[in-house]
Amino acid sequence: MDVVRVPNPIIISTNPATQTPIAEVPCATPDQIEAAMQKARTAQPAWAARPIEERANLLRDIQHQLYHHRQEVVDMVVKEQGKSAHEALLVEVLTSLEILGYFRKTAPKVLKPRRVFAHVLLHRRHVIQHEPHGVVLVISPWNFPVYLSIPPIAAALVAGNTVIFKPSEYATQTSALVSKLIHDAGIPADVFQTINGYGDVGAALIEAHPDKICFTGSERVGRKIATTAGEKLIPVTLELGGKDAALVMDDAQIDRAARDILWAGTVSAGQACASIERVYVMRSVADQLIDKMQHYMDAFIRTGPGTLSTTTYGAITTPFQFKIIQDQLDEAKQSGVQVFEGKHVAEGQFCAPTLVIDPADELKVMREETFGPVIAIQRVDSEAEAIARANNNAYGLTASIWTSNRERGLRIAKQLHVGSVSINDHIMSSQTPEMPWGGVKASGYGRTRGHEGLLEMTVTKSVSYERFPLPFNPLSYPYTSFKRAFLRRFINIRFGPSWRDKIKGQ
Repeated sequence: MDVVRVPNPIIISTNPATQTPIAEVPCATPDQIEAAMQKARTAQPAWAARPIEERANLLRDIQHQLYHHRQEVVDMVVKEQGKSAHEALLVEVLTSLEILGYFRKTAPKVLKPRRVFAHVLLHRRHVIQHEPHGVVLVISPWNFPVYLSIPPIAAALVAGNTVIFKPSEYATQTSALVSKLIHDAGIPADVFQTINGYGDVGAALIEAHPDKICFTGSERVGRKIATTAGEKLIPVTLELGGKDAALVMDDAQIDRAARDILWAGTVSAGQACASIERVYVMRSVADQLIDKMQHYMDAFIRTGPGTLSTTTYGAITTPFQFKIIQDQLDEAKQSGVQVFEGKHVAEGQFCAPTLVIDPADELKVMREETFGPVIAIQRVDSEAEAIARANNNAYGLTASIWTSNRERGLRIAKQLHVGSVSINDHIMSSQTPEMPWGGVKASGYGRTRGHEGLLEMTVTKSVSYERFPLPFNPLSYPYTSFKRAFLRRFINIRFGPSWRDKIKGQ
């Protein structure tokens, strides 16, 4: 990855709802990056030597810190990301508390050594161990700076890794608060370090050769990281973008589907990789669904500063994302399709909830990630068409199926090329810490959360030792006629397809 220095050595954090500066932080220098990596490497063996129960208890202490300082976290998320206070409390605080509790309780069981019975070498005992990678680099995004940072950080720490945390330049103040809570919980300074900077700092951190990278962000940056990591043989977990689809069948509860699909497409102003951006609805119920979504859009959604109790969702966090949303909508409008926009929209970097009806497949709103409160709806004539259209996209993060028939939903779920499928739900299920999270295709690879999220932060090692000694090794030198005869008989007995073959071996 090319390391391109950014002229400005300072990051200025700005409130996207008011465009007023909040604070500024310096970007890390090359010397600071090198020093941080060295500190992390030096601290890692002692950290991994601590009992896993002790490390798990420290996750409990982080959980307590987040609980006691939850209002500070909400206030900072509202100020720096432009979210509503309700959504900050729901996603950033509640879900993060759940994840910390899950890893605290689960890690000692999942990561403990496990004996394996080997049929061939009965005289030896075999154990599978899960050991830490070493130094884990966590690069997190701006859209959920707490909720999307906590899972890889917590999993890496409890597994015995040290962590270097590189937050988004649009989330420096929120991330500073999270870092303080982690250190106040008792995590040593060299075990968990935060490094601020633009993309060049992230590239420099990768050049410093961490032992594992966990990146959440755009497909474009993810591809660059994967390329560089591949050259260095660094294992990577990539959680990239999505263009998630909802499939609405003709037997769906339309009122519920309309309300919940609208929520899943506009929560956090649609700035979630799991947001519903495409809807494929059976033609017989399409008009009913669209009418109800329009009604709920005007009845429930009010945009504005997150500090107002009337605000449903807040501002678009970054200027570049606001431009992407507007460009996609402009293209759709110019194509002549129907576009319905919500009525209650604040002035500034805010985006109305928007429905785009039957856009052509080649439009950006159908092909590219929008990352805004825009839902494209296409009418389809069959279940098979809905499945084919849902799969006909570069991304494969999540999907949802809306039907009153559970068996029908499960049958469709098997045919969708995504990492997570929900029936009669979408975003709510994706927040469950017990379930692994990640995608396929351009949505990335690897998993966070669940047992798989813990195992991602470890290297699997096989250990074998004698249960009792043999007088000689039947497989080693010297090769003799007796050993060859023994091998032939053993193969006959173990793999012979008939009783005659097995008896012949004996």
